Amino acid sequence: MWEGRNYVGGRFVQPNCEYYSNINPSTGNALGDFPQSGEEVKEAVGTAKQALPEWRRKSRIERAEYFYKIAQIIERRRKEMATVISLETGKNFNESIAEVNEALHMAQYAFGSGRTAVGEVVASELAEKDCYMLRKPKGVIAIVSPFNFPMAIGPFWCAAPALVEGNVVILKPSEDAPMSSQIAAEIYHEAGVPKGVFNVIHGDGHAGDKLIRDPRVDHVCFTGSAEVGQHVRKICAESWHKTSSCELGSKSAVIVFDDANLDLAVEACIASAFKLSGQRCVSSGRMIVQREIFDQFLEKFVVSASNLKTGNAFKVVTDPEVSPSWDVLEIDDDIFYGPLINQGAVDKVMAFNELVLKDAEGGKGTNLLLKGEKVDCPGFFMTPTVYTTEWAPGLEKPYIKMEVFGPHVAIIPFDTKEDAVRIYNDTEYGLAVGIITENFKTARYMRDECDYGMCYWNGGSIAAESHLAFGGVKKSGNGFPSAARTFQAVTNEVSWTVNHGDALIFPQGMK
Repeated sequence: MWEGRNYVGGRFVQPNCEYYSNINPSTGNALGDFPQSGEEVKEAVGTAKQALPEWRRKSRIERAEYFYKIAQIIERRRKEMATVISLETGKNFNESIAEVNEALHMAQYAFGSGRTAVGEVVASELAEKDCYMLRKPKGVIAIVSPFNFPMAIGPFWCAAPALVEGNVVILKPSEDAPMSSQIAAEIYHEAGVPKGVFNVIHGDGHAGDKLIRDPRVDHVCFTGSAEVGQHVRKICAESWHKTSSCELGSKSAVIVFDDANLDLAVEACIASAFKLSGQRCVSSGRMIVQREIFDQFLEKFVVSASNLKTGNAFKVVTDPEVSPSWDVLEIDDDIFYGPLINQGAVDKVMAFNELVLKDAEGGKGTNLLLKGEKVDCPGFFMTPTVYTTEWAPGLEKPYIKMEVFGPHVAIIPFDTKEDAVRIYNDTEYGLAVGIITENFKTARYMRDECDYGMCYWNGGSIAAESHLAFGGVKKSGNGFPSAARTFQAVTNEVSWTVNHGDALIFPQGMK
């Protein structure tokens, strides 16, 4: 059993409060107990606030060089970190290793960014003046991170840029995946990051609410549902100084044209739909396929989806006397995707599945091909749901417009590229889209007409890299992406003008 602790002021502390159990979604068993932080949130913010002046006064290069050490520690602990991710999220081991690599890449990117510009030189109207745009740290950064990428997003995609820029951080990880953030705290601690600069407090949404409402917090980095993100934005809007960067939900899609490499298209669609059980922010719940190849695509996709193996990332030990430690768990390489994160997630997916079944039985243009069901075993495993449905303007089918966050896929035919755009844009979200075509003019048209934050030509909807912006439009974000663009989100851009002349002079000819 893992002993969960907060990390505040450079110390791992066990607060005197209630604790909750972190559940392994593959088995239903508890992995450990973690603090349900309350008043401890105030202490963490105060500690961070105290550490801010000294940290901010360090040179940017000195702050960034901590991430050289952090990257080395990540490389050394890579397998352990991936194992922890798989245990608490259910990810297959390959996906967990990929997530650790994302964290590593951001640490490396943060280290390198220490020697890059913190602004730009701008021309002045007047020969006697120099003008500059500079980025200054906002101050205390609250990070509320999700369960699906517990190591990459909060501890590194958000925290690393914030720290390099001279901010201090309080991270509140998802209560469904807190172990990864505790490992991250150990890494920051081992790297010698000064006390109070990086802090972790555990707890559910109540702890997160206390954190983002604290008046000493200057900026909130939030990744999660659109509804909670809107709550975060409202709280920040009520403050005179507090800002937010929100990466929210999606109803992403892959659009397949009739000139596509069909094998590539099916592979991209399967990965986009079912990696991480459809619980990625950018998971594609819609496959929008040109009618000329619709039947061919459908046959290949359904066969492939039917053969996907879901299960525990590790081969289960049958001997009740054996309780292996993390470093001797045997990886199951045949697992394509694991469980949903908890029973609430299962209930949500089942509710959408029932809507599909009801419309299919009611003759409303929906044809159920694979009926997703809860697997009869410990854990929260579900088989894929796949169905076809026609689209029309004003169509009221919530399962093709709302985020399901599970292995649930609609396959929708279209005739023209204009139709494809209308279908893709007919949702409140706009995060990611994959475009499969060999025609560069078609790809360019889709690039310009679709509403998204990330587009992948001849790829699926899942291909994030740490040095790119990660965010969306409409209900999927608020214009401040994470990953590489966190550097901008956690800083204020200010102008700095220097007069080298001996007299007072103004631009625009003012005297």
